[in-house]
Amino acid sequence: MSEFGTHSEDELPTLHAILERSARSALDFQQQDGSFPAGRNYTYDEPETPVRTTAHWILTLSKVYDITGDDEFKRAANAAVDFLLGSEARPHDYTFHCRNASGKDKCNGLVGQSTPIEALIQAGDLLNRQDAIETAEEVFLLHPFDDRLGLWERVEINGDILSSDRTLNHQLLFAARSAKLATRSTLVAERITRFLTRLETNMRLHPDGLIKHYVRPSPTDTIKTVVQRPRHYEMVLNELVFHYYSRSDERRRKERGYHTVNLSALSQLKQSFESHSLWRTGTIDRSLAFLVENKANIISKENTKHGSILPGIETAKIVDSFTDSDTTQIAQLVSRDLCRYLNWDSYLLQSAELDKHNQMALISELTKLPNIRIEC
Repeated sequence: MSEFGTHSEDELPTLHAILERSARSALDFQQQDGSFPAGRNYTYDEPETPVRTTAHWILTLSKVYDITGDDEFKRAANAAVDFLLGSEARPHDYTFHCRNASGKDKCNGLVGQSTPIEALIQAGDLLNRQDAIETAEEVFLLHPFDDRLGLWERVEINGDILSSDRTLNHQLLFAARSAKLATRSTLVAERITRFLTRLETNMRLHPDGLIKHYVRPSPTDTIKTVVQRPRHYEMVLNELVFHYYSRSDERRRKERGYHTVNLSALSQLKQSFESHSLWRTGTIDRSLAFLVENKANIISKENTKHGSILPGIETAKIVDSFTDSDTTQIAQLVSRDLCRYLNWDSYLLQSAELDKHNQMALISELTKLPNIRIEC
């Protein structure tokens, strides 16, 4: 039960206050090397390295330092940045070592790289860490970009190129979390712009507007690419299973779980590439309409464990970017998750169902929202 039920509106906690208190609690479990304890992927229960949790806490700690000017948060954020720049996080000076799951890549595809890149960009801006910016750009540009397909390829931690990442939300999150590099690098800007242009056809929807899980370039472009670079053979497999998955009820439940993840990443991209033609297409309009029409089921994550742990907060970011809604609606969506998961003593996110380290670190999602007040 929240302690805020009897308070006046002016006394309700703001997101900035919640972030500060959560960051202060996190200082107690930061490791001596600057990292934060590793979590486990909540969907697949796979063991992760400290890279993901540390990156999320960098976002929170650097933001709280920017808000408060308290050097204690600056020191903690800098120590976490030093960890990401060190040999444990990037053992071969290529991509970040994100997971240790049998039979799977250690880089965790594009999505594994997206959060440390985003954290280093923000650290560069708020902590004046040019080395962080340089590493973020280096890791981003390590990933080959296929101009014809408009997609990035995965790169293993030893530098091996693994082929394109077929999962749409991985491509979107990689682009969105790297987007602020575009003001510093013409090449980054060109690649993300091309990605958005090709996304007008690569992002496929069900007839009702639900976003499909895999990207689907045109078959002609796929065949041409595979002939020239056989490592892309999985894109042919993608074409073969596309129609099967389009009719799968199980896949629809998974896609519904990821609908807010996809749209939230698009909302972040819109902030940096607002003039792109993608935002004026029927594809975006239809996917937003699906969210509006099915919001209750999507936010409740009915019949699916896939997608965001914090669907209310993801939806709030989408609403904030794509609509003219007032702060009341945004606050209601954010409150939905915080009232369910926030411990009002420690100000850490927690629940019995999810890995505690990954969940606590996700308080960083509040750094992307206006400083609204929360009521439970």
